[in-house]
Amino acid sequence: MTTIQKIITLWIITVIGMILHFNYHVGDLFYGIDITVPDAIGVVPNSAHLMRGVFYHLPILWIIIALYIQHKLMRITLFIISFGYTIAHAMHFFGELTNEVKDVSQLSLLGIVLVVSFLLNYEHYRYFTVK
Repeated sequence: MTTIQKIITLWIITVIGMILHFNYHVGDLFYGIDITVPDAIGVVPNSAHLMRGVFYHLPILWIIIALYIQHKLMRITLFIISFGYTIAHAMHFFGELTNEVKDVSQLSLLGIVLVVSFLLNYEHYRYFTVK
């Protein structure tokens, strides 16, 4: 597998992980757990749209850029962007660890996503240092 194929695969795995993360929260409904945000008024807040854009939509754009824009500056930029995602995933994982009630499903998933994120950093680093 080439480095670019690994990068694309790792971005896709990251997006799938974030989709599953949300799905796990919604899945609590099946067990009668109230997942409603306190003081919810039936309107999706702008922050939720922003988070979806950052963790679902932008990675698709990063894949397209990696496929079609090959110059070194873009490769370095994508490495920096991937490092930002690693910081966000680490904060999310360690934030989940601080919850009083541990959700084993979420912790294992977020741990996997964090490892994938480190692998993504490594592959992006290799990608911009090769040529």
